[in-house]
Amino acid sequence: MRGYTEFSQLETEYLQPKQNRIGLLGGTFNPIHNGHIKMAYIALYEFLLGEVVFLPLGTPPHKKDEYIAPSQLRLDMIKMAIAREKKFSVDTIEFERYGTTYTVDTLEIMSRNNKPAEYYFIIGADTLFELKTWRNFERVICLTNFICILRPGQDDAAVRQYADMMNSRYGYKIYVAKDRGPDISSSLIRKLAVSKRPVGGLVPECVARYIQMNRVYAKED
Repeated sequence: MRGYTEFSQLETEYLQPKQNRIGLLGGTFNPIHNGHIKMAYIALYEFLLGEVVFLPLGTPPHKKDEYIAPSQLRLDMIKMAIAREKKFSVDTIEFERYGTTYTVDTLEIMSRNNKPAEYYFIIGADTLFELKTWRNFERVICLTNFICILRPGQDDAAVRQYADMMNSRYGYKIYVAKDRGPDISSSLIRKLAVSKRPVGGLVPECVARYIQMNRVYAKED
């Protein structure tokens, strides 16, 4: 991922203020895996972001029936997974709020605290089709741009057509990356961990060891 040399349209238009362009990668990270890391690198290098901030969710509104590892364990795994990349960081803003957390509230707070920043929320292509269901989506898209990353097997044409439709309605706010992320799911990793099967290759090695040593998903069994 460090070999990016091709400039996207976004890069050529906004090359100078790149340090003010901050990527946001939200999710439960239950656990963080190599797909998340690849998505962050794609956004960072293809769109010349100044940094990527990982935003682990506290109590997500859409996963109430799913076992979610304790916040501190998920945070530990994120920190060790991104420790070697200086342009990656983690923000616990959503851990620190009580109750269900919504992206619009997070963006409001971050925008007030860092007014010069221009945010780019990093999402998978499947999430693109769900954006209009997000709470106060019209406000969300005023507060952030979106970088959409395809995975293998997805219909490129359908994704780009939908992004074009959204852009025509809301302004040029959604960008589709050229590179693809791998097809890795946290649910598969949890199932493997519960059955005590290896998860190496799906998560960073340090995370694999942490899951095994701390029996992170033993309660899900």
